[in-house]
Amino acid sequence: MAIPSKVLPGFSASLWMQSAATPTPLTTANLSVWTAQVAAIVGTTANGTGANGVAVPVEAIPAFGQDDAVANFSVAGARQSDKIPVQSAPTSLSITAAWNPSDAALLQIRSDAYSGIVDRTFVVAAVDGSNTIAYAFNGRVSQFQIDPQPGAEAKCVFTVHPRGGQYGWSNN
Repeated sequence: MAIPSKVLPGFSASLWMQSAATPTPLTTANLSVWTAQVAAIVGTTANGTGANGVAVPVEAIPAFGQDDAVANFSVAGARQSDKIPVQSAPTSLSITAAWNPSDAALLQIRSDAYSGIVDRTFVVAAVDGSNTIAYAFNGRVSQFQIDPQPGAEAKCVFTVHPRGGQYGWSNN
């Protein structure tokens, strides 16, 4: 499903994930279903809390979705090439959060990164007033690092790698 047609100027975004220690990621078809699927992770109201999800306390939401890319080619014997627009794989999200060793979401993310094999559904919820547009995807976490930064707030940095083709858009 393509992004819903509503444009969100001045929206606020948050990152959510399934809260279970051993989650069952949503199926590819259900990643585009708001009612009883994505809403169960992010909540049924704007900035709500879902029964099966937890907010990840990130500092900022990085670019998400798919990158536009181009494919170059040349014809044998020709001196020119052309560019064809294509869609690349979903973008990995490099995320920075304030490190809190008692935050359940960050502890689960650290555990997932150490495991390396846990697939989990993540949702970026873009909120404009009482409307939510959700970008849900299945992904794995890697590269979890804690930067203690003496004299400043400790940070953790990790990367969420979306699984190829497993994403969907939905809204309330």
